[in-house]
Amino acid sequence: MKKIILLLVVAPLIMAASIHKYYLSVTDLNYNKEAQSIQIITRLFYDDLEAVIQERYDTDVVVDAASDQEELDKYLVKYFQKKMLITVNGEQREVSFVGKKYEDDYVVCYLEVLDVTSINTFEIESTLLMDVFPDQKNMVHTTIAGKKKSFLLTAANAKGLLKFTK
Repeated sequence: MKKIILLLVVAPLIMAASIHKYYLSVTDLNYNKEAQSIQIITRLFYDDLEAVIQERYDTDVVVDAASDQEELDKYLVKYFQKKMLITVNGEQREVSFVGKKYEDDYVVCYLEVLDVTSINTFEIESTLLMDVFPDQKNMVHTTIAGKKKSFLLTAANAKGLLKFTK
């Protein structure tokens, strides 16, 4: 009987210790030559994004459709400008926040880099969520000049670079 009680007490503790939360964002980035812009869609989990916004800016912010969207957008603009850096042809470019929508467990954020006439070199540095979650990984899928390339960015290696020859 003591073994059964011990097993019932110890087993959940062992299982809880082995549960590990994964931190991952996914970004799809496409160069639209006709629009002369880089269009970016980033998916971030609600709770992770909320933790970062609360730690960096305002402890009262809630990330959900019922919260003050104008205030949240203000913080998202600041955050993306600091944590997602795009360099085209050696020049760092401004990333504009276009909007967001809520889906299932994550927030889909729409961003854009305007006035991109051509791309010879492209670099992205994405440290999204890494300031609060050191194990955060940011998957970036790019489609530029008809070529697809993906990067898995981590705190140790948060940059991806592409070069295109003419």
